[in-house]
Formats: sequence, structure tokens, C-alpha cells
Amino acid sequence: MTPRIDSESHHKGTKTLGGSGRRFRLTARCSWCLGGSISRILLLALVSSLFTLSFAAEFITEPSFTLPADQTRIGDIYFGGTMLRIDGRIDGSVLAGAQSISVSGPVTRNLFVAAQNIDVAGAAAGDLNAVCATLTVSGRVGGAVRAGAGAVYINGGVGQDVLAGCAALLVGKNSEVRGDVIAGCRTLEIAGTVRGDVKAVANEVVISGAIDGDVDVTVADKLTLSPDARIYGNLRYRSNKKLDIGNPDMVFGNIEHVQLPSPKEIEDMKDMKPRPGTFVTFFLPFTILSIIGALVVGFLLVAIWKYVLNEGLNRSLAHWGRTVGFGAVGFLIGPMSILVAFALIITIPAGLIALAAYVVCIYVAKVLAGMFTGRLLFRIVGVPEVSLWWAAPVGIVIVFGLCAIPYAGWAIWLASMAVGFGVIAELLGMSRTA
Repeated sequence: MTPRIDSESHHKGTKTLGGSGRRFRLTARCSWCLGGSISRILLLALVSSLFTLSFAAEFITEPSFTLPADQTRIGDIYFGGTMLRIDGRIDGSVLAGAQSISVSGPVTRNLFVAAQNIDVAGAAAGDLNAVCATLTVSGRVGGAVRAGAGAVYINGGVGQDVLAGCAALLVGKNSEVRGDVIAGCRTLEIAGTVRGDVKAVANEVVISGAIDGDVDVTVADKLTLSPDARIYGNLRYRSNKKLDIGNPDMVFGNIEHVQLPSPKEIEDMKDMKPRPGTFVTFFLPFTILSIIGALVVGFLLVAIWKYVLNEGLNRSLAHWGRTVGFGAVGFLIGPMSILVAFALIITIPAGLIALAAYVVCIYVAKVLAGMFTGRLLFRIVGVPEVSLWWAAPVGIVIVFGLCAIPYAGWAIWLASMAVGFGVIAELLGMSRTA
């Protein structure tokens, strides 16, 4: 029971413009002349449009404005105040914000209105776009009606679609919507005629009018078809229970019920949904940021002390046992020296300085361990003379990534500290001999 798709209802108001596809070949000079002519024409059109806007548009600054029935305004109207009433004719669009807006005269273009109460009893040739508490359309709208409101009452004619987000939407008995009705609301009632489809999400849907297309609704509580209802397409409704729609014979197409999960089932499914672990939610983003920061620090160190780092890493690799041993001793002696400094009150300032220096050394040691690892890996694969610009990022990514592994990462971190502090000791030794 697949709902049919009314292709005609989906391309209403769509026009396809074709072109001849001609090609012109111009010399460079002619192209330049043509480009200059087009630029001058566009500039003239822009200036003309600005003058047209300044003369055609009317900005109304009065708190209340009424256009009498025997008057005609040519051009757009822009209004901001407390009350706007249009009984005459507007040859243009209306853009207004007020407490109350009433349009009983004809408007040849679009309406863009925001107010507490909006009443459109006249004829608007274009679209009606409204934000309000209550919207009443008893006249004729040639285009679409788009509304965000508390309540929308359609008692006239709409030439295209009705799109509404509201608490209540009523399509009255004497109304006709020549397009689709698309709504998200608490209550939807259709007593008039809809030439297109009806698509809605609502708590309650009541249909007592005629719908030429399909009805596709998601209903929470109630779906009712009165004896006067006529649905010439298919009826598809989604609900967590099968509803008594009242008069199923009023549907000329197929009726399909799509079972939705109950609130309790939804909660159970939420509990069954796999949740990302702590590593994914916290450690992974932190690891990525730490790797990026380490790469920046590593590149800075290589840029400033490239030759010194090359010599120090070569010596560390040549005597790797000594490097790891001295590094482990330095890594362990540092905290002990700081504790002694804090124990002796007179040396607390020196202890604070040593603590800050030790924290910096821990971070730099991890970066140097990455450089050591990168240089070692390239030697293993047979490229001993690789540039530090390549060895450093490869090793840093490997070391920081391995240190982020849960549980096992601590052992890798301790090993990287031993290597890193050993490289620092080697560099300090080189500075003394120099």
C-alpha cells in the first residue's frame, strides 16, 4: 500500500526557461568593448533602480496609518507602529510590523507582516508571510501563505500552498487551497477544499472537507473523518496506536497505519543505544589537540635548533642505554629535589621556580622522545639521514598517540620521559663541552 505521488502537485508554479545555446566568438578587442558596454548598462540599471526605489517606496513613520478605500498608493509600503489599516489599493508590496494589521483592499504584490492580530480580507496577488498571534485570511491570496502563529484561520482562497507552524490551523468550510497544506500544530481542522496534499504533525486532526490529493499525517491522539469528508487520494497516518478514524469509506484510496513506538519503548531504545566511551568523548579530542600542540612545539624547536638537535639525537641513538639511564635518573630526581626545596621554608621560591621548570621539561621531554622515536624508525627502515623535518612529526604523532592508550599509555609515557630527559641531558652535556 505505497502512497501514490501526485507529480502534478509538486511542480505547480514551476516554469522551465530554455535557451538557444548560441555561441559567439569575439576578438579580444570586441570582448573588451562588449564588457565595457555591459558594465555601463549594469551601472545605469543599478542607479535607476535606486532612484526607482526612493521614489516608489513609502516609509510611514506615523504610529497609526489608514489608507482609505478611495485611495491608491503606487509602490511598496514600509510601516512600523501600532496600527495599520489598508482599505484602499496598494500597487506594490507591504512590509509592516504593528500590534494590529488589517488589509481589506487589494495588494498587487506580497505581504510581509508581523503583529499580534492580522486580518486579510482583501486580495493579495502575491504571497502572505506572517508572524503573529492570530492570523485570519478571509480574502484571496494568489500565492502561498506562510505563517508562524498561535492560531491560523483560512476562510478564503489560497492560490498555492499553506505552510503553518501554529497551535491551531483551521481551513474553513468556504475556503479553497489550490496547493498543499503543510503544518505542524496541536490541532488541525480541514473543513474546506484542498486541491493538493495534506502533510502534518499534530495531536488532533479533524477532516470534514474535500482533499484531492493524499493525506500523510503523524497523529498523537485523534484522527477523525466526518461523514462529509472526502479524501480522493491515500490516507497514511502514523501513531503509536491504531485509531478509530470514524468513516473509513470516505477515503477513495488506500488507508495505511504506520505503528510508532510508545513513549516507554522510546525510552527503552534510548537505554539500548550504544553510547560512546570515555576515550571517544574526552580523551580522543584531547589527544588530537595535544598532538597538534606538540607538532607546533616540535617544528619551532627544529626551526631554531635544527643542527643542535640533529647532533644530540645522533649521540643519544649511538649511546641509547646511557641516554635512557640518565633520563630515568633525571626524571626521578627532579620531584625529590622540589619536595626538599618546599620542606625547607627558606627555599620555597626556588622550589616554585624548579617546579615550573620541571613541568616545562616534562612537555619538552615528550616532544624530544617523539623526535628520538622518529629518527630511530627511519634508521630501522634504512633511511638514517632523513631530515628532522620528516622524522620529528612522524615520531611525535606515534609517541603522543601511544601515550593516549588507556592503561598501557602510562607505561609508554614513563618510557618516553626516560628517553626525553636523556636527550635533554645529552644536549646539556653538549652545551658544557662547547
